[in-house]
Amino acid sequence: MKYYFGRKAIPFWIIALFSFFFIAAQESKKDDFPFYREDQIYFGASFMILESNQDRFKPQGLSRHFQFGLVRDIPLSRSGRFATGLGLGMGFERYTTNLISLEASQYGLPEFNSQSEQPLFFSTQSLEIPWTLRWRNSTFSNYAFWRVYAGLTFQWHFDIKTKYGGEQLEMTEELQRFGTNVHLSFGYNTWNFYVAYRLQPFLDSEARGRDALPIQLTPIKIGLIFYLL
Repeated sequence: MKYYFGRKAIPFWIIALFSFFFIAAQESKKDDFPFYREDQIYFGASFMILESNQDRFKPQGLSRHFQFGLVRDIPLSRSGRFATGLGLGMGFERYTTNLISLEASQYGLPEFNSQSEQPLFFSTQSLEIPWTLRWRNSTFSNYAFWRVYAGLTFQWHFDIKTKYGGEQLEMTEELQRFGTNVHLSFGYNTWNFYVAYRLQPFLDSEARGRDALPIQLTPIKIGLIFYLL
């Protein structure tokens, strides 16, 4: 059995794993007293600032990231204020750049277009596994509290699309399928600020510009994330 997102098929075990996390997150906190868990559903939206080691690189338009998923809370202290969390979710990213595709380049190298030309779009659908260290000033009966969460998010881009001039291109070999982001979220109750930085460049190290330097494209995500109990 398979589920479809666009043109890509998602194996059934991913959906089953989502279901397992959802069922586990519904356990009563009273069963864990005096320990308690803050199992949560999360969703968030961020815009991405793109960094590159190429002087001629410029983002065009708005690059963005959407995410949603579930987190299983694991208390580390009897008070419940310190914990770790392991989650499972989905992420959707869209990069808008002034790169020209390898196919469109006269010399077979990635080029950079002028503002008058079409931008090159990368879009990804990803399985994301966030792991966090968590602090909050909550209690067993207090559901509105301050929080600071920090950790890593591991990504698997199972679907990557590249478009230039309205046509879909084959550039998946130049793009990294796996990535790791360090992230920080902080706020009160449901609303929280979110910042993340990708530790590896999005483009593969073999993709080189005219000056023979590997093209590095690294996103910084800034936005909001919402936690629902």
